[in-house]
Amino acid sequence: MGIIAQNWWVLVFISICGIVYFNSVSKKNEILTALDQHLDALESKKAVFVEEKEDLLLQINSQSDPSWIQLTLMKGLGLVPEGQLKVYFCNDDD
Repeated sequence: MGIIAQNWWVLVFISICGIVYFNSVSKKNEILTALDQHLDALESKKAVFVEEKEDLLLQINSQSDPSWIQLTLMKGLGLVPEGQLKVYFCNDDD
């Protein structure tokens, strides 16, 4: 009992070091969790952008294809090839 009474400051120091260590580990885990969530969000955005890039590359490579040009004109400008009938739908509520 005399050794503990003489060296009480060692036990206090070890206890304080333990508290600081466990607090640091807890904060590190919180930061890792936040960074993992951020990484997941960035990876999902990357997947969307890669898909969009591939779609744009396909469109660029298809620009010399006559059927792609015709489809683009029909969708974008509403043009119809000769011999085909264009149908309009009117809303009677207007």
